[in-house]
Amino acid sequence: MVFGYISLAMKILITGIGNIGKSTLRDMVAHKFPRQVIQIDMDYYAHEEIPESSDKVVLVEDVHGLERSPEQYDKIIYLMPPSNHFMLWLRRAWAWFSGGVVDLSEPKGVNKRYAFSNIPIILKIVLNNILFRKQWILDDMQIIKKKLKDKTVIAKTIAIGFEEIEKLFFINRKREIL
Repeated sequence: MVFGYISLAMKILITGIGNIGKSTLRDMVAHKFPRQVIQIDMDYYAHEEIPESSDKVVLVEDVHGLERSPEQYDKIIYLMPPSNHFMLWLRRAWAWFSGGVVDLSEPKGVNKRYAFSNIPIILKIVLNNILFRKQWILDDMQIIKKKLKDKTVIAKTIAIGFEEIEKLFFINRKREIL
């Protein structure tokens, strides 16, 4: 056997504030370890139980992960916003405006491309996320500090988050015996 993968039934949470790359990180891990991962985006799965698996890692992306039973996870990757976070929100705002669907997880607006009536809704969401992001991060850090510090990694970039998760996959690595 070349590799011994992480213990069975492990659950990993990828969390952080909105629009910072959580989906990108989840996709990167699922692409690198397709046979070892069950991936879940809680934006679309929030009302269901997170499945258990005896032979796969359950990788959960959830912006509200620290508010929904975080103790169920074996490891938590808290992704910090990148320096271009404001630009990411502008790109998201344009995608919502040009696509007509505002906030894919809880669709809002008129579901019509380039609808001017969607602009106030888009502006409200973007401004809320920009204005309150520091407070939300501080609140999250308090939760982590109080009860989750032993199982949480604060990742400053997607690449660091990926490296941390990748380490988990190879933590029990064994060399092939000749």
